[in-house]
Amino acid sequence: MIRSSFMVPSVRSAALRALNYSPRTELIRAAAKRRSVRLSSLVEELGPAYGTVFTRVDCTSEHGIELLSQSDMFAAEPQGRIIRRDSMAKPERHEIKRLQVLIAGAGTLGENELYGRAIIADGRLVGKYVGPDAMTLTFKEPEAPLSLFAYAFLASPTGVAAIRSTSYGTKILRFRDDLFGSLPIPLADEETIERVAVLARRCVEQRETYARELQAARRVLEDLPEMREAHAMCAERKANVAHWDGPLPTLRAWTYASSGGALGLLKRRWATQVADILKPNGLFHGLLRQRVACESPHGISLLSQRDIFLLRRVPRRIVHPGCDERALFVPRNGILVGSRGQLSEGSLFGRAELGSCFHSQTAITQDILRVLPIEEHLETAYAFMSSLVGLRLLQSTAVGTSIPIMRLDLVRDLPFPELTKKDHASVRESVKRALGARLEADATESEAIRIIEEEVLPAWLA
Repeated sequence: MIRSSFMVPSVRSAALRALNYSPRTELIRAAAKRRSVRLSSLVEELGPAYGTVFTRVDCTSEHGIELLSQSDMFAAEPQGRIIRRDSMAKPERHEIKRLQVLIAGAGTLGENELYGRAIIADGRLVGKYVGPDAMTLTFKEPEAPLSLFAYAFLASPTGVAAIRSTSYGTKILRFRDDLFGSLPIPLADEETIERVAVLARRCVEQRETYARELQAARRVLEDLPEMREAHAMCAERKANVAHWDGPLPTLRAWTYASSGGALGLLKRRWATQVADILKPNGLFHGLLRQRVACESPHGISLLSQRDIFLLRRVPRRIVHPGCDERALFVPRNGILVGSRGQLSEGSLFGRAELGSCFHSQTAITQDILRVLPIEEHLETAYAFMSSLVGLRLLQSTAVGTSIPIMRLDLVRDLPFPELTKKDHASVRESVKRALGARLEADATESEAIRIIEEEVLPAWLA
């Protein structure tokens, strides 16, 4: 982030810190008299649970609710922590409703930080709960074009800067309710507002289609008798004792016992291994080690492990490190697996994502495992690896102590599902529909934000 200095015509008594001002935000405030509306006039509730402190009491999924962290809110597949609902004094204030706007409400002003960034709640998030670091906006008329238009503004780069200008604090910043509610939402003609609203609405619908189709693909696998048995063995994380009569490529007990017997069961039921469905040299880590920051348009975009699994990614900009591009950029027809980190519940280790969801010239961290299946097995491999059983099997390949990493020979040796032609075709079609819906959702949201940045704001500020 470049340091800057500028002058403002007057300093507001409610905001005496430089971080409460930015040149573009001040232009918006100055132009607000022309045609705008205060954010507080559009919302019914502004962060009812924001800043609420409570003690989390963990429990099993059948007895609790799912609490999302800031990163979980932006995840392609949100998976939060299971806690007792009565951990919260007023849990209804934390529950996510469809078309609420969720904003990361605690953090720093780093360019690739989530702090201040917004996402609109679709069916993937509904019924889950947010913690004290999430600012939730409940519009009086969530389906109204103006409400959806306001979301697109808040999600735009200019909107993020405006949101961040309402910050207070030192190390970890938070929002001031009075400054946040006073943010002006620039208005446009009715046709433009409707165009943006249609795009935002389509984005929500397509993200729900993405989740639905992906679950349909996994269901084909999960309905296999052996997969049901394996799921029962590994679903609950607990201490396990395993009897192992196979080869011992490692003496680490974690490899054989962490899946609760699911690894041994599936090895006995399926003759196919992951190695059998890979392209030549189709399993490798990246080579990126050196990172030299730069600014656009120079350099390349780099995604961290966190960003790989988010819908709204916030990449860094770095100088091209000069390493082999195959081990630097996203493989288009491959699977990306988080392969270095912690093994705690909710961590990214072992999670899988499709490379087709990314721009091909995007660099990714060396800690992401690249899996390149033969084309006809790509969708099945992704559906399997991204299932709960697939996650547990991938996690069983971890070696190391403080920061484990996957051992590639153990990954190649993992069992791979054997499907009928009908089931194989069903999985492929569902994954393709899911991918198409996700890409359309990303494109429509990006177009809504582009209209705000390139059509609405220039005309409004002229």
